[in-house]
Amino acid sequence: MINVDRALRSSIRTGKVVLGSNGTVEAGIGGQAKLIVYAADCPDDVRMQLEGIDVPAYAYQGMGKDLGSACGKPFSVAALAVIEPGDSEIMALQREIRGVVA
Repeated sequence: MINVDRALRSSIRTGKVVLGSNGTVEAGIGGQAKLIVYAADCPDDVRMQLEGIDVPAYAYQGMGKDLGSACGKPFSVAALAVIEPGDSEIMALQREIRGVVA
């Protein structure tokens, strides 16, 4: 099991990540996103859109403010899309998602 917070910070520092619901939905629909992460308090309509996209989606256990903090940001983040993981092990979440959702 990976440390999700550390992996997110590393991905943001060394890769390419889109923060925010609108950008995440656009990246998912546009085929750029390799992984989607959304907070526990992500609005239901956004969550349903994200889960309907053919990209692995990980339900972060914390609230938006916790996800924002995990990303090293001083604001709440409802959802994010990993475009390029960089040196992060964030893509290991895909195995967890497949194990749970499969």
